[in-house]
Amino acid sequence: MQVSGRSIVFFVVIVGAVSFIAGWFITKDVRDLARQTDVQIELVAKSLQNYAAVHQGVYPTAPDALRAEHDPSLERALSVLQIRWPPTGDLAPVLEANGRPSGLGTLDRVNASLRKTSLREVARNASNAPSPTTPSTP
Repeated sequence: MQVSGRSIVFFVVIVGAVSFIAGWFITKDVRDLARQTDVQIELVAKSLQNYAAVHQGVYPTAPDALRAEHDPSLERALSVLQIRWPPTGDLAPVLEANGRPSGLGTLDRVNASLRKTSLREVARNASNAPSPTTPSTP
């Protein structure tokens, strides 16, 4: 029995198409979870930036400050994500997905935005600080 080249190509194309379609359905739940995680990351980041805007650029150093908003979706996001809280409010918290899937670049983009806001506020506060005065000569 001899198999033609056309039959081999047809077989490879069919196996590839079936594998692609099966993989699409197998990874659907992971992709959906990654989208949910990204929404939660964005929600926490927005809450952190709103907090900082109200408190002259100072970020919270514990989750209790954000929990005061009594938002159930924010509470769920805080319980699912991992957040490394800074020792002082002039540093930005670092968000992590806590082992959950996330979209490509979401955490890097959000954490960079939080750091940028933090640095901008530190620079603004430094420029508003009173300058050291030198004694005037009579």
